[in-house]
Amino acid sequence: MRENKIKKILDEGKLAVGMGIFTGSPIVVQMIGYSGFDFVFIDMEHTPVTIDRELQALIIAANESGMGTCVRVKYNDEVLIRTTAEFGADAVVVPHCRTAEDAKKMIQAVRFPPYGVRGSATDCRSAGYGCYPDFDFGQYVEKCNHETLVIPLAEDPEFFDNIDEILNVEGLGGVQLGPSDLALGLGIKETYNFDNPQVKSRFELLFKKAKEKSIPLMGPIAPPNLERAIEMAENGVRVMTLRNDVTNFKMLLSGLRKDVYVPLKQHFETV
Repeated sequence: MRENKIKKILDEGKLAVGMGIFTGSPIVVQMIGYSGFDFVFIDMEHTPVTIDRELQALIIAANESGMGTCVRVKYNDEVLIRTTAEFGADAVVVPHCRTAEDAKKMIQAVRFPPYGVRGSATDCRSAGYGCYPDFDFGQYVEKCNHETLVIPLAEDPEFFDNIDEILNVEGLGGVQLGPSDLALGLGIKETYNFDNPQVKSRFELLFKKAKEKSIPLMGPIAPPNLERAIEMAENGVRVMTLRNDVTNFKMLLSGLRKDVYVPLKQHFETV
């Protein structure tokens, strides 16, 4: 069966570095993979990507180009989470985890009994459609129960109110940092500002408690520079996302407009 690349990197004590996918383009996914990145963060929550052939095609494109996959589902739903895992996602990120019960629900969706409620199916991609000559259902169940990463998003003030109970839930594959939604929940209209005192103090608490429990962290590098990446790594962030395809292309367009388009138009208008 296919190896979980993200978990392998974490088990080796290394960093996984990837990029977000908002466009839903398999071509862009492949380009990221061929460029040498470790994984893609496929976003369903804020995009039109749906739990159908489109998502599976993105996961296949990532695997074909040598990457692992993190998929953020739209909400904490058993069917969404289970199907995402059956499509072959290495990690499922679930938004708005506010309580330990929320965390237990998402973990049970990808675990087979007695650890969860996932139903039996071997004709799905995570099982290689049962086509491996040496396929063993018992081994497949054990692999899914121990390797598929389930990652709640720490993006609500309530997460930090209940942080001890949430981090005590057995089976957490990590925790994803959500600075923008956390800021909004605190009444702060800023995006990706890890330096805001109210946001910073809460994540510092998470850094401390996750380290005590050896729980890996995942999050965006904002701003996406080496200095911030090293800082986040030193705080326990082991799975890093360098913006997403839409934002990165937007930045490229802004630079081209500023450095080429505008001066070129001005040059010919003054000739």
